[in-house]
Amino acid sequence: FCVQCEVPEGGLVPKSLYRTAEELENEDVSLWTETIYQSASVFKGAPHEVVIEIIDAASVITWDFDVCKGDVVFHLYHSKRAPQPPRKDPLVGQHSSITAPGGNNVQLIDKSWTLGLDYSMVESPLTCKEGESVQGSHVTRWPGFYILQWRFHTMPGSASTNLPRVDDVLASLQVSSHKCKVMYYTEVIGSEDFRLVSSVCVCVCVS
Repeated sequence: FCVQCEVPEGGLVPKSLYRTAEELENEDVSLWTETIYQSASVFKGAPHEVVIEIIDAASVITWDFDVCKGDVVFHLYHSKRAPQPPRKDPLVGQHSSITAPGGNNVQLIDKSWTLGLDYSMVESPLTCKEGESVQGSHVTRWPGFYILQWRFHTMPGSASTNLPRVDDVLASLQVSSHKCKVMYYTEVIGSEDFRLVSSVCVCVCVS
């Protein structure tokens, strides 16, 4: 396997071949996006959210994600109400969908929704550090809409005032330290299939 180098041995690297940290990061993300994983950007004040509709109350939601940059907090919510599709213009409506370098940012939970009334938390928040790989599952108890959320992790004592989501994300776009990236994959499995897979894994481990 041979790679052609445009720089002569012992020579200086021309500035035209310089790569910014953002370009190198996007190249790494492009390699991931050729797989089944999806990329997402998480900003301070602007989490990334994915909705999964469950018809069979005994289904199993599984997730597998890598924290490529920054620290995030993972949440799982349930709602009987269907979140409205996000709008492309973040200045319009109650939701936003922003295309950022290296990944999308989609917000589905309406700002007017109240936790405990319009939607509920079904898994305890999980803080995930940069470089960690996380796998998990949740056995659903009710049909409806389950929302997976990755939120920017704010250190205790450094939380800012509650700015509107749009204002906060636009400000965060200018500050790399207020940006996280995750690569994720989700799947819904029937409870019978999940138990079958679990049994096979147990048998393999025991043997």
